[in-house]
Amino acid sequence: MSENTYHHGDLRSALLDAAEDDLRRTPDKIPSIRALAMKLGVSSTAPHAHFRTKSDLMTALAVRGFELLASELEAARRDRTDLTALAEAYMAFAKSNLGLYRLMFATGTRLEDDEKLRQVSRAAYDMLRDTIEAVFPAATEVERKERTLGAWGIVHGLASLAAEGRISTDTLDDRSPKNLARLAAELVEGRR
Repeated sequence: MSENTYHHGDLRSALLDAAEDDLRRTPDKIPSIRALAMKLGVSSTAPHAHFRTKSDLMTALAVRGFELLASELEAARRDRTDLTALAEAYMAFAKSNLGLYRLMFATGTRLEDDEKLRQVSRAAYDMLRDTIEAVFPAATEVERKERTLGAWGIVHGLASLAAEGRISTDTLDDRSPKNLARLAAELVEGRR
């Protein structure tokens, strides 16, 4: 193999970019490290300097996903500080990044073993907690925690069902992220 097949400017980033691209094109299949190496024209052992196992790669991709989600949630909060805006951003993210979204919550990502993954996933959750706190200022700490968890369950559940195409027109006519976000907010806020 020629020398240039072993060297790559920023192989770690290139591997993550290629994996993310593969997940966009084929959300049902997590790419293998070997396939990514072939795609990038590096030796099959070169990626292992950055990712010892496929689980390491998945965890790094999950970190990227949560960073992107947090960024989109933050942008939604800049425009409006209500639960509907946050839920809509979450649902739109799930729909546009189905493969990455699935991976972020997959068993192979090691939340308990990776401090960075814990931090970035917590940052996204904290935005929801802060929004719940603003919507329910008189709630006790226990009530806010319960509402935050309930809100996440409702929003994540609806986002997952919609992104996977599991909500039919028999179930709901308007399955847009905007309508689902409105429904989620009404459920959490007790308006339904």
